[in-house]
Amino acid sequence: MGRQVNFFLNQEDQTDFNNLLVSWDNLVFLNSKSLDGKVSIMKDSLRQNESEDLSIYLARKEDLEDIQFKFLPTQNYWYLDSLHSPVIQYSRCYFTDTIIRRGRLWFQPGAYVDAEWVNKNHEFIEWADNIIKKVRRNLKRYKHQLGEYTYSEYVGATTLKWAHENKAEILSGGNELALKTE
Repeated sequence: MGRQVNFFLNQEDQTDFNNLLVSWDNLVFLNSKSLDGKVSIMKDSLRQNESEDLSIYLARKEDLEDIQFKFLPTQNYWYLDSLHSPVIQYSRCYFTDTIIRRGRLWFQPGAYVDAEWVNKNHEFIEWADNIIKKVRRNLKRYKHQLGEYTYSEYVGATTLKWAHENKAEILSGGNELALKTE
């Protein structure tokens, strides 16, 4: 149902990825949580500190009034409703010197409203599809062997170099790119 692209990005690649995303004139970055149920725009997609959520959202400026939030009383904050809002979820990669956890861009082209499927705005869907296509064209492919099968993953340029130099392996069901342990 949803559309996505998964990838592995180290710190340098995340900076390059941010630069790619900001090349869209009408794109804004949104916090996933809100204390008042209102849209909170971020200056870029880079994490400012370790306590910041890995998940943020991308939206078109013209869709900001259509963004919906739901209140989570047990946590006393509002969270962005990505199923019913015209947004792309951006799960940023977590990384250390030895592992990179997979990130992704994902969006839902529609949602069920009163048991009936309703497509999101056509212009939003086209915009989101174009972002995912451009991301796929700009990232590199890292081919790796798992048993008798060969797989490939999207990675940033410096992540690809790191993976080759260190013979990195895909672990945790495809969720981590990690240094090979001898």
